[in-house]
Amino acid sequence: MGNLIVIAALVAVAALAVRSIWKGHKKGGHCGGDCGQCGGCHHK
Repeated sequence: MGNLIVIAALVAVAALAVRSIWKGHKKGGHCGGDCGQCGGCHHK
């Protein structure tokens, strides 16, 4: 039973991380790390 709780917590954290990355990508906040090719990056 304890293993299921730990696995469920890990799946939830992973899902929230993927959701955050996806929402940031849709808003245009993710440039892939290549700031020379990104018009939205502030660290040029």
